[in-house]
Amino acid sequence: MSLTVNDVWYTYQEGTPNESNALQGINLTINKGEFLGIVGHTGSGKSTLIQHLNGLLKPSKGQVLVDGLELHSKENKKSLREIRMKVGIVFQYPEYQLFEETVEKDIAFGPKNLGLEEKEIKQRVKKAMKLMNLDYQALKDVSPFDLSGGQKRKVAIAGVLAMEPEYLILDEPAAGLDPKGREEFLELINHLHKEGLTVIMVSHSMDDIARYAQRMVVLHQGKLVLEGKPQEVFTHVEELESMGLSVPTLTKLLHALKAKGLPVNTELIEIQQIKAEILRALQERKGEAHA
Repeated sequence: MSLTVNDVWYTYQEGTPNESNALQGINLTINKGEFLGIVGHTGSGKSTLIQHLNGLLKPSKGQVLVDGLELHSKENKKSLREIRMKVGIVFQYPEYQLFEETVEKDIAFGPKNLGLEEKEIKQRVKKAMKLMNLDYQALKDVSPFDLSGGQKRKVAIAGVLAMEPEYLILDEPAAGLDPKGREEFLELINHLHKEGLTVIMVSHSMDDIARYAQRMVVLHQGKLVLEGKPQEVFTHVEELESMGLSVPTLTKLLHALKAKGLPVNTELIEIQQIKAEILRALQERKGEAHA
C-alpha cells in the first residue's frame, strides 16, 4: 500500500498570460510506514505537492493514488472525502486554526463531522491527546486560546490524529518553537512514526531531515531533482548549495575536515557515528605523524 504520484503537473493561472508550472512531471511513491522528508527552497513546489496528496489541489495532468484509489477519479466508487480521510495534513502554524470553546471540542470537531457516536468520539479524543502528551482530564475543558504556543500546536495536531489517518503530512511542524519545544515536538512526531504512522514532513531544516527521515526528496523549480536516503542526498553538496539549500551542520564539518586532508567518511549523519569517525581519523593521522 502506498501514496503514489504519477507524472503530476500543476499549472497556476492556466490559460492566462501569467500561467506558470508549479509542478513539472513529479513521480513519487511514499510507502506505508516510512518517514519521508521533503525539502526545497521557497517556491520549489513543496506546498503545492503536499496539497495534491490529499486532494486539496487537482493535478493539471497526471494522477495521485491513495492505496491504489485515484483521487478525483470519476470512475472511483469511493468518494473523494472517504479517500482523503486516510491522509491527514497539518499546515504550518496549525494553532491558528483552533476555534472551539474547549480543547476537547476542538479535537472532537473532525470525528463529529464523520457522524461517529459520542462514545467513539470521546475515545478518539483521549487517544489523540495521549499521543500528543496532553493530559485529558487537566485540559479537556480548558479554552485552547489559554494554552501555550506548543500546547496549541499539539491540540491542533491531535485534531488531525483523531481522524485516524494512515498518512500524516506536516508542513514545517516545528516552525516558531523554541529549541526545547522543537526537540519535544519532533520527538513526538518520531514516536508516531515508530508506532506505525506514515509521516511526510516538509522542512527547511536539513538537520531535522537528517535526524528523522528515512528517505528524502529535493524539489527545485517544480521538479523532483534528488531522491534517496539523507546520507546519499547530502553528498551532493555543490548541487544543493546551487539551489539555495545547505547541508546539515555536521555534514558541513565532515566536508571541511576532508578538505583539510583528514580521511573522514562524509556520508555519516548520526552524531555519535560522526564523533567516533572524527576521533578515528585524528588518531590515524596522529599515528602517521609518529611513524
